[in-house]
Amino acid sequence: MNRRLSALVLVLFAILAGCAPKTAPIQPTAARGQGEVEDLRIIPQKTMWFAEKNSPDRPLLNKEQAALRLDEFTAAHFRPWTQEKAGYSLKSVLEPFAQYKKSPGFDEKNRPRDPAWAAHVEREADLRGFPRLARRAVAVNNTNIRAMPTAGARFNDPSQPGEGYPFDYLQHSAVHLGTPLFVAHASRDGSWLLVETPYTFGWIPASDAAFVDEAFMGECMAAPLAAVIRDNVPLPNGQAVDIGCVLPLAGTSGPGARVLVPVPGPGGMAALRQTTLTADDATPMPLAPTPRQIARVADRMMGQTYGWGGIDDKRDCSSMVRDLFAPFGIYLPRNSSAQAKAGPTMSLEGLTPAQKEDAIRSRGVPFATLVWMRGHIMLYVGEFQGKPAVYHNIWGLRTLADDGREGRLVIGRAVITTLRAGEEVPEIKPERLLLNRVLALTFLARPAY
Repeated sequence: MNRRLSALVLVLFAILAGCAPKTAPIQPTAARGQGEVEDLRIIPQKTMWFAEKNSPDRPLLNKEQAALRLDEFTAAHFRPWTQEKAGYSLKSVLEPFAQYKKSPGFDEKNRPRDPAWAAHVEREADLRGFPRLARRAVAVNNTNIRAMPTAGARFNDPSQPGEGYPFDYLQHSAVHLGTPLFVAHASRDGSWLLVETPYTFGWIPASDAAFVDEAFMGECMAAPLAAVIRDNVPLPNGQAVDIGCVLPLAGTSGPGARVLVPVPGPGGMAALRQTTLTADDATPMPLAPTPRQIARVADRMMGQTYGWGGIDDKRDCSSMVRDLFAPFGIYLPRNSSAQAKAGPTMSLEGLTPAQKEDAIRSRGVPFATLVWMRGHIMLYVGEFQGKPAVYHNIWGLRTLADDGREGRLVIGRAVITTLRAGEEVPEIKPERLLLNRVLALTFLARPAY
């Protein structure tokens, strides 16, 4: 266990996730439907097409590297059960209350919120005496980490550029069933818990968690891990789990995996139930990190609808990348800026567009290199017609009309594009192309020879 715990320094405060929309409205530009850019008409929307052109079965990590990454992943995954106190301050917890008392914003029906709304939620949070708890727990449902203990949304003015659904600023992150939790506080009526996950903190409904004891944690932490590799995999209790969910492995059953699923037990404590998942639904970790295997998982998320912070069981750019690499035992933080620091980096700042493309083609490792710009993260998958191609879940491309109105050509899903996507659209000016905004490459792995 000491070897596991010493392998990783976690990024704790990844509060806001993914692809930040700050300057463009949700509506697509006039006379264009969703995602109507030339790239999406001519580029195969299958990462496997690219994998097969890039030594598809060559490991990107050797056995020793893969084992070390899995140790790092395991230490990060179980960190909430090994810490003694909250890793965040009362000031951090109070920050959204202070912000939204001054600016209450709009609710899920696009109505202005009552100015007293945030103050009421703060009273119910009952943060006097924080932290009142220091207990370990586990997510027994898929759930959402919220900035405040409420399921209600908080949007900026939806009539303004880049605001409205799906950009609920109370949404920190989706959380998979089985995620270890550290519980620091509870709301006045006990219906919400303030928790820390391996990658962020915030509030979840108390019904989505169950407390754990030493025996429960010991059984989970001593077991190997298994990862879900398909979305909407049904469990016997009626729930379903998605790509990125990690569960203790009880053993193998033919080609399938017997996993331990946490469920609510007596007295608010968690219990473990064993179930068998098929080899097409789950795999012992780590899955071999080859372009073919990564593409196999990535294509199962291709075309999925964009969802800020995991809202409504959807993914944004960083949650898709994080979930994609979990089965391979590669731990990534939750938001794009933190992911851009998750490995050795190469700056692209100051390069011309052509120089950036040359650098990505010559230095990038397909299926193991992240391409980063502020607010967005992408996976380099290889070349298409001589240009770097990236796999990403993107909300849209920024536009500027002749009369100066800001806009957004909405794509709103997981796609493969070049970094020149939308170049043929008059409203997408050169400075707004992804290529002119990318800043760095992050290398998750190198081919293992």
